[in-house]
Amino acid sequence: MSSGVTLEIEEFGVLLDDAGQSVSVQRFTWKTGAGLKLSVINLDAAIIELCVPDRTLQFDRSENILLGVDTLEEYLQLDPTLVCAAQFEGSVRDRAAQDSKEKSRKEPGVVDRKRVWHPFVDGSRLHLSLEQSIIATVTITVEPTNVVRIQYRTSCATGGLCRLAHRFLLNLAGRDAGPAGTYEHVVQLNSDRYIDNRRVLRHVSETLADLRIAQHLGLILYNARNESRGSQGKTLCGIYTVNNASQEGFAARLIHIGTGRAMELYCNFPWLCFSTMSQLPAGRDQLVPFYPRQGLRRVSLVFDIERFVMSIVDVLEKESQEDTEQHAVCVEDNKEEQPKDQDAKGRFFRDAGLLLFPISCPFKVLPFPYKRRQIPTEASGAQPNGASQSPVTFVGHVTLKFGICKDPA
Repeated sequence: MSSGVTLEIEEFGVLLDDAGQSVSVQRFTWKTGAGLKLSVINLDAAIIELCVPDRTLQFDRSENILLGVDTLEEYLQLDPTLVCAAQFEGSVRDRAAQDSKEKSRKEPGVVDRKRVWHPFVDGSRLHLSLEQSIIATVTITVEPTNVVRIQYRTSCATGGLCRLAHRFLLNLAGRDAGPAGTYEHVVQLNSDRYIDNRRVLRHVSETLADLRIAQHLGLILYNARNESRGSQGKTLCGIYTVNNASQEGFAARLIHIGTGRAMELYCNFPWLCFSTMSQLPAGRDQLVPFYPRQGLRRVSLVFDIERFVMSIVDVLEKESQEDTEQHAVCVEDNKEEQPKDQDAKGRFFRDAGLLLFPISCPFKVLPFPYKRRQIPTEASGAQPNGASQSPVTFVGHVTLKFGICKDPA
């Protein structure tokens, strides 16, 4: 067991398989002395809880930032696209997994054993393995400095390459903060190109998708709304290429201004799906970000990333922090805040959080500028047609680093 990290194992619930046999779902929970808490279950190798501290440094009061669930019953009722589960690429495997999860939703308490991963604990390291037509292993390690490392390893018996990764649905303001919390993020992506809604590969320069320099998310969406008045609103979502993808290659950075929580994602995946969950229906109280002119100066200070972001090791020195002032947020329909006791399904609506999904591009893309009758080209990292059917071992790495952003006020 690593110094400063504990790993607890408990039963999360019991289900039945198709034969009526009991299936135990186990929960694995890591805790660090620096306030991080991570919970994973062996059903779908899903992450169901991720708690990190804010700038108050009250490590015993860390808040859950993952749009997850509290019970096994809630998990089984969620749409597969709304859970932070380990997901394979590839249409055949995808459809099989979707059918299996849909069956569980229609028959509560019944689960396909193919969704249950076999755990093995080595100190504070967890190995989850699955042996079917695809042999897969997910290894999760948590470090005392609030760093989470995930390694994915797959080998497909039918040949070809099959990637595996988790879908992260996050809101650094807290899982129930809703759109108001989402708009208070500063976002930076290490990407020069993205795929638009016509599946055309474009350069991000001079577009809303340009997040190479840290941008305030609320201001971006506010400007997008103003540009699209009288038409369908523009959204910030897409599949981005990752520059210099490698095991420790920087892919994305998120900072929440109000709480000071900061997260960096590193991965060796060629693509990163990023969105504000704009494909979901609007919530009961749809919020629109609004920032008065006098507030722009303070927002711009957050862009000096190197000045304000510290590693959690530096945070342990417990430097004094001042309370942060709040940005103005305009409520379009109802000025009441989102209820804190809402159920799991009530957390999933438009702009309620951020989706980060490192994976390959699942379809062919068109080069830019697009010309009619142009033959589509294969996206980098996608499996080409007619590829060799020899088994290919895939090894993927995702690292999440959590820290604190000092108050720039």
